[in-house]
Amino acid sequence: MKEKYQKQLLAHEEFWNRENTSAPLLSVKARTFAPYKSPENLEQKWLDEEYLVARARYSAQNTYCAAAAVPAFFPNLGPGGISACLGGSYELAPNTIWLDRKQVIEDWENPPKIELDTESEMWKHMERIQTKGLSCPEFNTTMTDLGGVLDIICSLRGTENMLYDLYDYPDEVKEMTKVVTEIWLHAFDVEVERVTKANQPYNSWMNVPSAKPWFPLQCDFSYMISPAQFEEFVLPHLIEQVNHMDRSIYHLDGVGEIPHLDMLLDIEGLSGIQWSPGDGRPPMWDESWFPLYKKIQDKKKNIILLGGISQDDMAGAEKLVKTLDPAGLYISCHARDKDTADRIVERVEEWSK
Repeated sequence: MKEKYQKQLLAHEEFWNRENTSAPLLSVKARTFAPYKSPENLEQKWLDEEYLVARARYSAQNTYCAAAAVPAFFPNLGPGGISACLGGSYELAPNTIWLDRKQVIEDWENPPKIELDTESEMWKHMERIQTKGLSCPEFNTTMTDLGGVLDIICSLRGTENMLYDLYDYPDEVKEMTKVVTEIWLHAFDVEVERVTKANQPYNSWMNVPSAKPWFPLQCDFSYMISPAQFEEFVLPHLIEQVNHMDRSIYHLDGVGEIPHLDMLLDIEGLSGIQWSPGDGRPPMWDESWFPLYKKIQDKKKNIILLGGISQDDMAGAEKLVKTLDPAGLYISCHARDKDTADRIVERVEEWSK
């Protein structure tokens, strides 16, 4: 995989190093093939490594990758599946894996001992599926979604309970955060070791390969808390995570997290921000977000815009490309066919001159 996509991987390194000064890093894919055969049941859809890797291989063979795009396989076991390795549970559903169906932390007066269970079903699923993917050279197998530290605790405690806990049991929450952060970092190291042994690029669900270990950091729970609470309960473990890895991107998920942006941008080792406006908001190429992008770029942080170009609104794409500094800017797009993908790449090249 590395040999075939050497040019694309080098382009990604330029992005990470903010050396792509003439044009943004562009990833465009066109999928024009019939869908792979449907899974027979939910277990096969989410947990059958033979089915999942066969589907990923089919996708890689039948997806047109333009510009810097590379085929990747994301072992998707839900948002923050690590919670099911800490005494929590998981429930397979048609469109996701639910991880918050079992309240493990019932009260803070007598909290359970939270530790990583490497004999748990979820840990074995993570290991088996990622290992199977890493054995295939046709695509880049990513790390699983370990989730955000406080989001993991929410899965074990309940989100509504946690909102009260920040006021009623702040010290207990902080102690649990330290425990889960340590487990998270260990799980990260284990997955990094697997990727290193397979001699593959380091990648994630964002599909932005890197020659150095990295991970998307997040805290969806932060949408519901104040900047002061973010600074007290979230920022310390984020800094610890950033310092633990070579590169990192924060998943800024919706307008409710914008109040925390200044603190994120002040984290010295944080590589950049991946912005998702959220449902019902203007698209990423809308000019209303340009001041946000400028703030990020003024701090010399990278920006990742997944789906930042629409094949049906090239006027918006043109404004985006012509307005933003290309250095450290990553934009992805899905096209309806090969010709459309090539036209998008050509247009971006023209706008970047």
